[in-house]
Amino acid sequence: MAYQIDRDLYRTIAVAYAAIDVNLAGVSTYARTALNAIVDVDTTTYPDATPSVADADAALEIELALLQPFNIAYTSAQNISVSVSSLLDAVRAVNNHVVANGTGATAKIKLDNYINVDMDGHWGVGGACPLGWANLSTDAGYTTTDWVTV
Repeated sequence: MAYQIDRDLYRTIAVAYAAIDVNLAGVSTYARTALNAIVDVDTTTYPDATPSVADADAALEIELALLQPFNIAYTSAQNISVSVSSLLDAVRAVNNHVVANGTGATAKIKLDNYINVDMDGHWGVGGACPLGWANLSTDAGYTTTDWVTV
């Protein structure tokens, strides 16, 4: 006999992965902001407020020292934000379990019922499915348009 996943466990997973979704959304943006600051370091005056050759030399030295590691970090951040296949596999696993043990005529109805009916009163703060979880579920191939989200 198969059993449905515990609502508290589902909520814990959904909330944790919603936070991952939110944090992934900005990771490359923040890394790009830092990289842009490195590239624009020549707009800062070194070592004093009077532009000079020493300022240009200092700016160039700083830019050369930091450009490569910050560019690598930015590239890595981009890769992290677009390479989420293992995260989506985990989302599929938990939602497939819900579908396999749910009630309804179709997979969509089974998952919608679990999210909007079975989980009602169990979501905690906000009282509905976290938007980040719905986003990841959509990315994993589920239709989440009827989910109540916060």
